[in-house]
Amino acid sequence: MTRVCMVVHQDYYRDTRVRRYAEALADAGVPVDVLCVRRKSRGAPLELKSNIRVFTIPMGRQYGGSASYFLEYGLALILYTIWLLVLYIRHPYRVIHVHNMPDFLVFAALIPRLLGAKLILDIHDPTPEFYMSKYQKSPESRLVRLLLLQERLSTGFAHAVITANQNFKANLVARGIPADKIAVVYNLPDPRIFNRERFPKANDAGAHFTLIYPGTIAPRYNLETAIQAMPALVDAIPSIHLVILGPQVDYVNELKALAQRLGVAEYVTFKPEVPAEQVPENIVAADVGIYTAIPDAHMDIAVPSKVLEYAIMGVPVVASRLTVLRDLFSDTAIRFFTPGDVDDFVRCVCALYDDPALRRALVEEADRVFVSTHGWPHERAVYFDVMERLASGLFEGGGR
Repeated sequence: MTRVCMVVHQDYYRDTRVRRYAEALADAGVPVDVLCVRRKSRGAPLELKSNIRVFTIPMGRQYGGSASYFLEYGLALILYTIWLLVLYIRHPYRVIHVHNMPDFLVFAALIPRLLGAKLILDIHDPTPEFYMSKYQKSPESRLVRLLLLQERLSTGFAHAVITANQNFKANLVARGIPADKIAVVYNLPDPRIFNRERFPKANDAGAHFTLIYPGTIAPRYNLETAIQAMPALVDAIPSIHLVILGPQVDYVNELKALAQRLGVAEYVTFKPEVPAEQVPENIVAADVGIYTAIPDAHMDIAVPSKVLEYAIMGVPVVASRLTVLRDLFSDTAIRFFTPGDVDDFVRCVCALYDDPALRRALVEEADRVFVSTHGWPHERAVYFDVMERLASGLFEGGGR
């Protein structure tokens, strides 16, 4: 039976985008092998579908500076190349779907490609923009030029490229990648997890007026704005509470220290990261979802999955005015504030606190302009079209 292989330098159980691809193929009757890093958590993994198998290389993810990333990625490329070849000898894959980062992980499939396997490079985030944002690099820096080169070589080596939104595709096309080689599959929340009917929002007012941010905690998300707003919000809304849910990285200590200095630590709760399946119940327990990122080469065009999750779960949103959000929503679906403007953020939150009807109107408009018009069935069809183009007959006898 034809198998497909997913290669991702991440914990498969935590990567909802990769899991959704694999489970969509499995549901269509296509067996899937996943090759990924070793799990960091010792907890029980999620239950796998009967035709999905997960294999791991003998290393986990390491997070550090730009130099440490390249060392990690270099070692990972060697290990993935060896493990993938062993798997390919046992089960010759027709399609190998490689997920960035790094882009050059696609070269782990060199020998299978020479033997006839078709390769997809899935660019979750364009690497040059991501590193400009994460490390505040100039487009002219040596590192960014190197990343552009490896992107060009990696996309050229793949038979097809998938990316996560039209802005990413436009940038890739501007860098010389043929438009007809690139398919866009939006990274929408999994409806089996983010389901408003499974997690109905309570109608009764709670003891707190809660703001929530569940996601990556890093300087580029500018959570300082929310904490700096808390003294004014405490004065205006005595029941205010801010919940920041995510990995307890070093940056969390900086945010905690800021809350202490401003005298609002008791109004801010930092919760450790939870499995994706537990995120919806945390979101619906809040009154407002916030997204405070500062626009830059990456953040201005990267679709923030958290905002999509708020919308799907029926929670009103206060967010930075970013290009990508203005493209997807409208001023009547999200309460936008000027990025980095603490006073404007305070005004937006207070407006929602003072006007429950405004909160309901934002949710209804977000339903109209986004929730009702975007869905995984469409994205799955785009993905399956790419797979069928590369491996004709892949879904014969399956449940496509």
